[in-house]
Amino acid sequence: MCEPVAIATTALTVGSQMYGQHQQYKAASAQADAQNQMYAQNRQQTYEALGDQYADVGIRQSQEQQASRESQEEVTHQARSAMATARVSAGEAGVSGSSVKMGLRDIGASAARDRATLDRNKDWTIGQLQRQKTGLQSSAANRISSVPRGQSPSTSAALVGMAGTAAQGYVNHQSMQPKNNPYSRTGRANAGRYSGGYFRNG
Repeated sequence: MCEPVAIATTALTVGSQMYGQHQQYKAASAQADAQNQMYAQNRQQTYEALGDQYADVGIRQSQEQQASRESQEEVTHQARSAMATARVSAGEAGVSGSSVKMGLRDIGASAARDRATLDRNKDWTIGQLQRQKTGLQSSAANRISSVPRGQSPSTSAALVGMAGTAAQGYVNHQSMQPKNNPYSRTGRANAGRYSGGYFRNG
């Protein structure tokens, strides 16, 4: 192969390699961008779903509190009605004194126990719902982490790689210059000027 053709071929090869490296960098960058978009979309959808689930649990907590309050009010109302009935009955029967008071205290104590039970049940349910919120947070975090972020390629590494390709191409190009190629006519002529480390007179 004649030297100009070899040089041209080397230049074309180097250019093709650098172009390929650049295309690889662009493809890796595009892939990283697409992955980041998937990550952002997944995170947004997860937060939106978490917000809806939080709202549902919050509504249930409010409903439980309201139901407990209404039940306690109903217990109080029934106790007052029972006390009123007991007073009327005692008056009609001509009963008074400590026996009536003890009966009224029993009614009040029973109502207090019922209210305390309702309050404990309400607190237990609210606590359970609050733990459910914590579980929703953990599930959301796991869902977000299931889609990794995109890893952008190193620009400096890509530039170093292309620079290395260009440098190697330059070295190859220089080695193909007639004066540096011992197999070319010019190279043989230059080599013939040396013999045993001394210049020949050419």
